[in-house]
Amino acid sequence: MKNKKCFFLLSLILVLSGCQKGEGSTKPFVGKVDGIVTLYSINDFHGKIDQDDSYNGILALQGSVLSDTAYESSSLILSAGDMWQGSYVSGYDKGESTTRLMNDFPFASMTLGNHEFDWGVEQIQHNQEVAEFPFLCANLVEEKSGKRPSWIQDHVVLETEGHKIGIVGAIGSGLESDIKASALEGYEFSSDLDILSESYTACLEEGAEVVLLSLHDDQDSGYTNSIQESDIGFLGIFGGHSHQFQNEKDERIPYVQGGSDSRGYSSMRIDVNAKELLSIGYTDVEREMKDAADSGFAQAVEKLLKERQAQPVGYLEGRWSKSKSGNLVVMAMFEMAKKYYPEKNYDATNLLAIHNSGGVRGSFPESTTPLEITMADIQIVSPFDNEVVILPQRKVSSGGLSGCYTYPSNRFGMVGQTIDLVVIDFLLDDTAGMFSKDGALPLKGEAEEAAIIYDVVAEYICENSSKENPLRAEDF
Repeated sequence: MKNKKCFFLLSLILVLSGCQKGEGSTKPFVGKVDGIVTLYSINDFHGKIDQDDSYNGILALQGSVLSDTAYESSSLILSAGDMWQGSYVSGYDKGESTTRLMNDFPFASMTLGNHEFDWGVEQIQHNQEVAEFPFLCANLVEEKSGKRPSWIQDHVVLETEGHKIGIVGAIGSGLESDIKASALEGYEFSSDLDILSESYTACLEEGAEVVLLSLHDDQDSGYTNSIQESDIGFLGIFGGHSHQFQNEKDERIPYVQGGSDSRGYSSMRIDVNAKELLSIGYTDVEREMKDAADSGFAQAVEKLLKERQAQPVGYLEGRWSKSKSGNLVVMAMFEMAKKYYPEKNYDATNLLAIHNSGGVRGSFPESTTPLEITMADIQIVSPFDNEVVILPQRKVSSGGLSGCYTYPSNRFGMVGQTIDLVVIDFLLDDTAGMFSKDGALPLKGEAEEAAIIYDVVAEYICENSSKENPLRAEDF
């Protein structure tokens, strides 16, 4: 990248003895020293390419990394997963354009997160073909054979400034429940630590002087704790999944996670010769760092955003929160079920709409006047490609309503009744396991495939709002 050296020289001029940003820095950066390498990790980016009122965007993220006082031409940038799913721009081609931007960022490796599987294994393989860096997931195994598939790597040994650093990638065991069953069919995430031990050893056999773990999992998960209790000699763990700023430098294997959604990143500075972790921390990105991004990279981003401008679908107004946005989503499911199955005479006594709260990822933008809403706004709230289906004659249980948005809101008054449900297919058995998929009907009547949730929301907003009469947050 053309401007890397410029950023490094500027950093040296401005901060000759500064400290790495974020909590947990233990030693000051004093300039380039042989064997001293800084690595950065970005986790749970979720396709937040553009900068808006809620998200910093990929340019601020890159500008912040390149301007970091510890950044050098020898630095390595990794991903700890969940890079694609979460925005209209990235979801438009199922993460392919985001992968191409990652080439130019540039990334040296990417660990698969659970949301990399949202579009199925074939899409991961497709995006891998356009990536100029390896995808890693040591503990992804085939259910039948118990072996890792040939199309994914478990580790990579990266060379920089004459030194070799091993990176092992893994995903939290048990995160299968966060993935629609059909998208992960035939695979599982193994908890067998021998897999990680073998990958660690393979790095050493290939000449790695130190080995790090890039892990899509929270610092407090059972899987992460089991790694901490093992004798595997990882020098540090770059984490992800929980969207937190976390820095546990006092663990046996120091762990760090850098937020989510373009809000931050994590870093480690290591002495390869001494096999020592010098500092570990995270950085909360400032929006203004967008101006520090590489100019060529900025042009590529702006070109993509211009090409992917979403068309307006309707109007909203008011102070939208995540909960109010979720209430609109289930209202849309309910009303569209009435529209496409008029013969069922659905009303608040015989139909219940249910959507898991974790599937609602953000809120609609606030506005004191009618605001034109696009599919991009809708996919901030509901980005996943979940199909909407009707389940005829299901007995409502209180357990099935826990942690969900529902409409009508008097959901617990329906406990024990046998009625029709309209749900997203993520909630069907083998995934969240809440409902049997037997007899499921597609939302759009005779259509071969059910409608996708964000299309259902867009249709509802389009048909029920105008500039003169927008949907108002106060009504949800």
